[in-house]
Amino acid sequence: MSNELKERVLMILRDNVDDPGALDAIGMDDDLSVLGINSMTFIKLVLSMEMEFGVSWDDEELDFQHFSTINNIIRYLSQSTVGEGA
Repeated sequence: MSNELKERVLMILRDNVDDPGALDAIGMDDDLSVLGINSMTFIKLVLSMEMEFGVSWDDEELDFQHFSTINNIIRYLSQSTVGEGA
């Protein structure tokens, strides 16, 4: 896993969750629902990631399971950006 990718994902999470400090208390495989992510926050996260990484996901691809942990987000982004130079 790229350290840069991890830091960029954490930055996006900090910018979009209600309590950014709570990120320091969770692990890479802990469920992000403890951060109080609701449907509006989820949409903001997805849009921020699409802009930051230059990806575009179809609505059918937006399963919260892909975004349920920091590691899941990183894996999903890695798969989505292969060949796109992100």
